[in-house]
Amino acid sequence: MSTAEQATEGASVDAQRAALGAEALRRGWDCEVVADEGFSAKDLRRPGLASALERLDSGGADALLAVRLDRVSRSVADFAGLLARAKKRSWRIVLLSPNLDTEDPAGKFTAHVLAAAAEYERDLIGARTREGMAQRRAEGVHVGRPRSVPLNVVERIVLDRANGSTLKQIAQRLTDEGVPTARGGVCWSLSSVQGILNSTAGRRVAGPHA
Repeated sequence: MSTAEQATEGASVDAQRAALGAEALRRGWDCEVVADEGFSAKDLRRPGLASALERLDSGGADALLAVRLDRVSRSVADFAGLLARAKKRSWRIVLLSPNLDTEDPAGKFTAHVLAAAAEYERDLIGARTREGMAQRRAEGVHVGRPRSVPLNVVERIVLDRANGSTLKQIAQRLTDEGVPTARGGVCWSLSSVQGILNSTAGRRVAGPHA
């Protein structure tokens, strides 16, 4: 038989290997572990899984054993395809948690339910992430790779400070004029102004004014 596993929350690869090996021993199966460390189960295009499926399809193994369903797939459509493939090629999917075997009807039904739940959870997390990013954009906060303040703004801040302006005065003027901060926001704070003055660019510009 072949096994599929992935690094997962709360369970190391070694722990998963041990659990799979123990189950294989209990069932009297020969076990070959195939690991896809660092790959997401939302995509079936994983080298370890592809190798295991090829062996299963060719008759070189009888079952795909995994710790949990979401270690195999988090997509209802993908998992349904795997079930159809397993039936056509005469191999099965066996999970440790919950304990089920797709060779029996109850196990097959439960596996479909778990796949749907995994896909729902992934979609829900994605939706919440998108909502959070949209909210930050609405608040005028840059979302994405960090921005840097243009050199002319750095020079202005350094010069204003050298001419006696306080951090509060500099921050207020920049905010009033709508000058973007390093993070893409529109509200300058004392710490953001101080951050520019302490930055590499700020110290370099301040050289002649120090």
